Amino acid sequence: MSVSAYLSGALILISGIALSGCFSSGQTEYAQQAKRTSLGDLANKRSSETVASVEMSQNQRSVALTNIYQQLLTLEPDPEIRTHVEYRLAQINTESFETQSYADLDDESQTDSQVLAQLTQNDAALQKLITEYRQLLQRYPQRPENEHIQYQLAKALDLQGKLDASLAEVESLLRHYPQTVYLAELNFRRGEIYYNLQNYSAAIQSYKKVLTANDNQKYQLNSLYMLGWSEFKLNRLANADKAFLQVFEALVASQQSNSDVATLTSDNFTFEKLGSRAQNLAIDTQRVLSISLSQQLQSQSLLTLVNDNQPLPYLGLYQHVLFANLAEFLLDKKLDYDAEQTYQTYIALAPGNIWSARYSLKLLDLYQGQGKFASMHKLKNDYVNQYGLSSTFWVNANKAQQAELLPQLLSFSDEHSRRLYADAQTQQGAQRVSAFAQAASSLNTYLQLAKLPQAGNLLTKDILNDEYLFADANFEAKQYQQALTSYYTIAYDATATSAALRKIQQQSAYATTVTVRKILSQYEQSQQNQNEQRNTDDYNTLISQRNQLDKEFINQYPSDNRALQLASNAAQYSFDAQHYTDLKYFTDFVLQTHGINTLNDAASSVQTSTPLSDVARKQVQFVSQLYANSLYQQEQYAQAEEGYILALQYTDKSTDSWSEMRNLLASSIYFQAQAVKQTQPELAVSQLLRVAQAVPESKYAVNAELDAANLLLEQQRWQEAVDVLKPFQQRYPNHEFSAIIPAKLAQSYEALSQWDLAAEQLLIIVANEKPGALKREAQYTAAEYYLKAGDNNSALSTFRTYAKTYPQPFDVAQEVRFKMSEFYRQSGEANKQYYWFRQILSFDRKQLQQDANAIQARQIELASIAAFALGEAEQRSFAAIKLNAPLQKSLKRKQDAMKKAIGYYQQVLDFQLAKYVPHATYNLAEMYRQLASDMMSSQRPGDLDELALEEYEILLEELAYPFEEKAIEIHISNTQRAWDDIVDQWIEQSFKRLAQMSPALYQKQELTHEVIDAIH
Repeated sequence: MSVSAYLSGALILISGIALSGCFSSGQTEYAQQAKRTSLGDLANKRSSETVASVEMSQNQRSVALTNIYQQLLTLEPDPEIRTHVEYRLAQINTESFETQSYADLDDESQTDSQVLAQLTQNDAALQKLITEYRQLLQRYPQRPENEHIQYQLAKALDLQGKLDASLAEVESLLRHYPQTVYLAELNFRRGEIYYNLQNYSAAIQSYKKVLTANDNQKYQLNSLYMLGWSEFKLNRLANADKAFLQVFEALVASQQSNSDVATLTSDNFTFEKLGSRAQNLAIDTQRVLSISLSQQLQSQSLLTLVNDNQPLPYLGLYQHVLFANLAEFLLDKKLDYDAEQTYQTYIALAPGNIWSARYSLKLLDLYQGQGKFASMHKLKNDYVNQYGLSSTFWVNANKAQQAELLPQLLSFSDEHSRRLYADAQTQQGAQRVSAFAQAASSLNTYLQLAKLPQAGNLLTKDILNDEYLFADANFEAKQYQQALTSYYTIAYDATATSAALRKIQQQSAYATTVTVRKILSQYEQSQQNQNEQRNTDDYNTLISQRNQLDKEFINQYPSDNRALQLASNAAQYSFDAQHYTDLKYFTDFVLQTHGINTLNDAASSVQTSTPLSDVARKQVQFVSQLYANSLYQQEQYAQAEEGYILALQYTDKSTDSWSEMRNLLASSIYFQAQAVKQTQPELAVSQLLRVAQAVPESKYAVNAELDAANLLLEQQRWQEAVDVLKPFQQRYPNHEFSAIIPAKLAQSYEALSQWDLAAEQLLIIVANEKPGALKREAQYTAAEYYLKAGDNNSALSTFRTYAKTYPQPFDVAQEVRFKMSEFYRQSGEANKQYYWFRQILSFDRKQLQQDANAIQARQIELASIAAFALGEAEQRSFAAIKLNAPLQKSLKRKQDAMKKAIGYYQQVLDFQLAKYVPHATYNLAEMYRQLASDMMSSQRPGDLDELALEEYEILLEELAYPFEEKAIEIHISNTQRAWDDIVDQWIEQSFKRLAQMSPALYQKQELTHEVIDAIH
């Protein structure tokens, strides 16, 4: 059933409730509680005249009573009585409306116009009632009867379809009467309204209050259902799921009186066995629950739901149905994978339930339909583990359940054990051991099932081969004692007569010889690992058992050529025990048997002219490799190298043994070099370089090349070291050793005076090194090397990078900036030269603020050079500016240039280096003199008459005079340095300049002028 259908049913149910019923009963209760005049008392006050009994319809009675009460109101009774009368009138009108409303609408004889007239009349009557209710509530807001009046008002508004107004009255009623007898109904009505208005949050709160209200049985189930739908609409799916679960609980609980339902168990429960109404609701709830779960994490969400609600009394009865329905829903939506996950989740949740076994088969069908063979295999294995003989389920299962499970257990365990055995044969190393252990366990499981009395009719084959596979699997799993027992039982059973069994016996007999060796080796290893002294008796017993089994095999099967295999095994044991003489003997035996020269002349041992079989090649390879390994262990590396060369001739290049021996071959050569590294370094270099030539793919090749390069560097064989390092750097740019090669190459190139190449390697270090002193020094040294190489462009670029990257150390940074200025001085790029001069001064000021002590004499000199050069440049600009009319504009430009020059010269004076101060002082004085002279020779305005021009000339003299005085003053200060025994050409120039100027100027009183103020 759909949600809309249930909503419609719920609305019909609410609308069908009699408007007067609750009011009447409530009125009686209030009448009994109130201690005031009742309507009955009011009737007694009227005439006691007896009237004839007449039959009246309910409508007639309502009309009559209405007239009576309206007349009563005209008598103006006391307020209490009047109130009762008005409330009683409302009750009568309500009853009348319920009787007449829609009474004749089902009469098919009525015309459409008559039906329409009736509906119009009903609407008018309903509106009149609503008006009466509201008037009563307004006039008498505190009356206890208002609970029922407002209840009627809310229902009347609902009948009108005015949901908002009806909801407002319901909300008001619940606020004023929180313990109202209509609590469950009103909250349900409110929830329905909110749901229709799509205010699902409010609907949820209403439905929850229904569930906590007294006497809520009538609305409980629908409230649970609609609560779930409201949560679903808000996409609060987990909450919705919980509500739907409560619906199931309520449905099952409601059916417990039905004996057919009460006796159901989880093994056979379905919702289809409930009553029809409960069944329909359950089916619809399952569907919406599946929709909700499909929009979440599907089976995981269902699992969480089930786990979180385990205390529910009936959940265990039907939870398997929820998973089945979700899986079927997902399958309908073509979501096969998610359906699979659903079955899997239930199986994990309830492994001890028969439904898990049944769902496993459903899941198996899904896997088969999709060709998921790996998943099928795993599922079958899980099935055997979960429901097999050793499982708790099987122990507790009844005979019917065991009979249901046994065919699948036999089929699955047989298939699984054979698949595991086949797969184990493809594995290597520890994985192979583990795989065969699993195969043995699975074979054992199958054999136990197959030997059950009730399994006889289900078997389709003899289990002899499976018993042999079981022995083999135990052997491969290194479960040797079990394997030996099984092999021996098969091998020497005198009652066996069939050809198939005799063949298996021969195989088993040989297997015993191999297996006992494994047990012996296992024992030795165990004692060694535990650091225990070997038990002589135990050890001798094992040795004796091995010898006896070997003899039994040889006596029983003398023509079997697997004696070679026994010899190979003996070689292995000799190697493990470090019995190298025995190892040499068994190795020679195998080689001679296959027509190969013995290891006495390993270098000349080559493959025979007759091609060897694969088995023979493996035997030769096996023993020769063991012998080479023994030499390696004894640190006889030269002989080991020859041994590996022999072994490799018989080794498949695609095997792990090939790669392993190639690496050991490289290691043998490498350790030969290490042995003579101190005494014969040239030979060591030759051996190290031979590693890469002989086994270029080996990990030793890389180390060997780097070791060779280091030895060459130690011997100062620079070019040879470069010849090794450079190719290594090109071949392995990302190798961890390559990070140190630039430093080694730089060292070599420096020693070879190949400065540009050394610089390139230093820049590689710069590019890869983390910020720090090494990176900075490499940058600087690279620039210096470019200078030595005569590559000024690269030197300039490298110094520029240094200058912009490393402001510290301050002294080096200033030198680099000065170098940059020198580059541009040489190239005649003055602007770029001045840029670096300004950088020198800028960083000098910053350093003065941060740490003045870091500024030494050399840095002061560099700053003086920069300031003086910039002062001269600005002075040249100053001198080039001509003073034209109008004077103020050109004079302003000239003064600006002069100020810049003065600023730089002032910095020179502040640095106080005697080498630059006299010259700067002289230039300062000359700028003042030049300004005065230029002013006097400046262009005159062309529009002045003679008198005006004369006045203009006087003005120029007044303007120029202070600058002449300033020039004289500065020259005098320069000449005074002669009294301090400072002799300099620029001091002499100041003397000459003063001699040229009028001595009379010295006597002039100093004048002040705004132009001077503007400059200073």
